[in-house]
Amino acid sequence: MKKKIHFSPLTLKLLASAIFFGVAMGVINSLLSYREFKKQVENLYSTVTRQFAKTATSYIDSDRIFLWLTEGSDKFWDSTNARLNELTETAELAFIYLTVQSHDYKSRTYVFDTVNSLVLKEPYELGHVESLEKKTPEYIENLKKIIENGESRSVFSYKKDGGHVTTTIPVRDFTGQVVASLSVVKPMNEISSYKQNYIRSLLIFGLSFTLFFIAIYIFSLVKGLVIPLLLIIDETQHFAEHHGFLSENIKKIKNRDELGLLAKSVEKMSVDMKGYISDLTHATAEKERIGAELNVATKIQAEMLPRIFPPFDNHCEIELYATMNPAKEVGGDFYDFFMVDDDRFAVVVADVSGKGVGAALFMVVAKTLLKDASYRFKTPAEIFWHVNNILCENNESGLFVTAWMGILELSTGRLQFANAGHTMPLLKSENEVKFLKSKPNLMLAAMELTPYQNHEIKMNVGDRLFVYTDGVTEATNDKNELYGENRLLETMKMAKGKSPKEVLDFVRKDIDKFVDNAPQFDDITMLEMIFSSKSGDKKLHEMKITAEDKNMEAVNAFVHSCLPSDCTSQIVNKIDLAVEEIFVNIAHYAYNPSVGEAWISASFINNVLTVIFKDNGTPFNPIAKEDPDITLSAEERDIGGLGIFLTKQFMDSVDYEYKDGLNVLTIKKLIQ
Repeated sequence: MKKKIHFSPLTLKLLASAIFFGVAMGVINSLLSYREFKKQVENLYSTVTRQFAKTATSYIDSDRIFLWLTEGSDKFWDSTNARLNELTETAELAFIYLTVQSHDYKSRTYVFDTVNSLVLKEPYELGHVESLEKKTPEYIENLKKIIENGESRSVFSYKKDGGHVTTTIPVRDFTGQVVASLSVVKPMNEISSYKQNYIRSLLIFGLSFTLFFIAIYIFSLVKGLVIPLLLIIDETQHFAEHHGFLSENIKKIKNRDELGLLAKSVEKMSVDMKGYISDLTHATAEKERIGAELNVATKIQAEMLPRIFPPFDNHCEIELYATMNPAKEVGGDFYDFFMVDDDRFAVVVADVSGKGVGAALFMVVAKTLLKDASYRFKTPAEIFWHVNNILCENNESGLFVTAWMGILELSTGRLQFANAGHTMPLLKSENEVKFLKSKPNLMLAAMELTPYQNHEIKMNVGDRLFVYTDGVTEATNDKNELYGENRLLETMKMAKGKSPKEVLDFVRKDIDKFVDNAPQFDDITMLEMIFSSKSGDKKLHEMKITAEDKNMEAVNAFVHSCLPSDCTSQIVNKIDLAVEEIFVNIAHYAYNPSVGEAWISASFINNVLTVIFKDNGTPFNPIAKEDPDITLSAEERDIGGLGIFLTKQFMDSVDYEYKDGLNVLTIKKLIQ
């Protein structure tokens, strides 16, 4: 017989909570949606008015501003004023005005002031002085940021009819100095109707969806929680009737809702569960303790391995990336790399036999000994001989270490290495990928007084070295097949042109694809090193950055990082001027009126700094323009061209080409 479901106090509490939280979420979502709507509208008006302001600025010859203020209007002023009036009318702006602020920000002088014909206001004449002493401190502070910091500002004023937005941008002369500010005022009459329509739609649809989801939630609550809960109570009551031991504590619960009934049913089962819960609690606590200790061990092991890439800010000769993924919480694999002295760079990859905590502790000892011995002995073979003898002492556990160690001489590219029973690394040189074969000696900690052989090769600039542990080649899939050396060799050939990190990610993804769902049985450690340049050469990768004036400091810092430490301030200043001239030209003209990207690469090789600028904006060759006649006065010379002229004077070469849809401008400077 089907039981009748009654709405108990708990059921009513759940339903009331559902309604309350449903309404609350509806109100919150409505407020957040309106806030986002307002934000998007302001962003739209700010962007539009900023573009109008930039357009208006392009009409103005900033170098004549102070001439107009001192000598009055001329034909250029009249022409500019007419164009600004035309922009005011066609763009439906309220005002466009350009002013020059006094040094103490107590007044400003109008140079241009255009007023829309629909606005009942007369424009200020050229030279009109307006006091700023009644303006708020916030207004003066914003004005200072525009004039002194070159920032742009948009201020919104809301009224019943919609309000207006005022956007002010700095006006610069040919040297980049801010000499005035230009403001654009645009009415927002249409925002009132947009706002009413949006709120109306939000209320209608928001209320409808809120009620709909409340109804769905209540239906789900009753069907998915209340009814199953009553059935569980009936089952637990039936189960409890067959047990005779009662709990005294559970009788203290006096609830008259479903929880009270559940408590009365569970009290007859609680005694039988006490012993089980006690045992389970003890086992869980012990497991959590062991897990916490393993987590600490994992963290300590990870922190012992170098994780800063690129490894050395002052050694761009080496590009390197390494990873170690243990099969368990802690592993026996490790890698290390460090500068032995100013000209020798050491790299080691090793694998301790066994897994878990014991192997991890042995790894710590081996890693420490190898690094310490590197500062005392010259060759990897001598280092291995010394470390092997120490590890063999009191090695009752019988653990051993396979290791490969190389020491690269940065000035010549000479690489000395030794192999203590480790897998063969891969060497990529001149588009050829091959195993760096050598007869492996006995692993470390196997037998005292074991001799190790030293090997030597010459690495050329651009050569790559990939060192790994057997967890890579012995990765096994569900069919018990090994990943193998041949598959690794082919994978490395396909990783052409990638950075060390990308190469390691590429290999790991191929291993995971091969292994599929099979568990990882061994630690996987990989390290790739690129001999980028010899000592004295600095090479940086290309940087991509938005072509805007505010990013000028980041561009200068990028170029400075490639300069030698003893570069004189006079040369640095010349380089800064050239870099700023080219980048600012890209920012102002390549994508005008929108904003685009610029790609910049820099290198310092054989005492020559090379900086390459690329953009996919409007094709333009700045060096094709005829050099200005610097014998003429500033008033007699044509505007523009002085910056690129100085760039050509300061740099040893300035070249331009348009290639593959990109403007490419290259400057070079010999630094001795």
